[in-house]
Amino acid sequence: MRRQLWPAAAACLLVAGCGASGHEGPGGGEPGLPRPLSGAVHFSAAQAGALHRSEEEQVRSCMRGRGHVYRAVPVSDPYRLVAENPYGLLDADRAREDGYGITAEQVVDRPQDPNASHLSALSETDRTAWQKALVGDEKHHRTLTLPDGVKIRYDPRSCVQAASGAVFGKRWTELHHLMEALTNDIAGTVRKTPGFREAEQAWAGCMAEKGHTYRGLSDPRAETGRLLEKADGDPAGQRSVGRTELTLAGDDLVCQQEARLAEAAAEVQGDAERKSREKWRQEIEDHGAMKAAALAGLGRTAG
Repeated sequence: MRRQLWPAAAACLLVAGCGASGHEGPGGGEPGLPRPLSGAVHFSAAQAGALHRSEEEQVRSCMRGRGHVYRAVPVSDPYRLVAENPYGLLDADRAREDGYGITAEQVVDRPQDPNASHLSALSETDRTAWQKALVGDEKHHRTLTLPDGVKIRYDPRSCVQAASGAVFGKRWTELHHLMEALTNDIAGTVRKTPGFREAEQAWAGCMAEKGHTYRGLSDPRAETGRLLEKADGDPAGQRSVGRTELTLAGDDLVCQQEARLAEAAAEVQGDAERKSREKWRQEIEDHGAMKAAALAGLGRTAG
């Protein structure tokens, strides 16, 4: 996942055989963009930031209860916690401000890990105990096999999992990864439908008129990544790539709208997700209820 997270909190899951999950990055705030399963894995930037802070407070409390010092990991940019649209559709505001978010992700100044100084002062034995309390012990790992074959390993006794359970519910890890897998499968099916492919071809024609030769929606992002690699960390080169990225994403956005890609995805999405909704009906309902309860809990906390 593309997240602006700190090392300790990001280590909560050990993934074997990663597949493409709903990548986390900028965008996704525009309500009109279609997402599988009614946006099951999507949160707005404000929601993602608030939930992150809530989980971090629960982690801190759990670690303190186990005799460890833990400093909550802040969110420097909540937009980097938001799931990117699985069809590659651009949010208008984020595209204009941040392009695809690729250059910004590379050049952004990340604050220091708030736990680094504490960990560096610990003995190796105490540091190991701290890590095990946070992310778990391998001998307690539980393996979750998703429909796409991806295996997720995690320790339900860890403070990260205790925090997740406190904010969302005890089954959240299993259900949310299942929703991510289903989202990816549905999005892949939608992208292969004739209706979406025709719209994507229209998008490619529009981009060609603007001087860009692409076949698929992922191509502009891939090209931006290649340009950044060529810049090789040079600040001037990175700024140049950033300007190019903003222009490219702006053209991309216009062509997506002209080709009516969002409408094309929405038209076929229902059929593409029908099997998943039938097979995983209870899990989808349970996940939705847990998500709603977590968001309602934020409201009560804020109140």
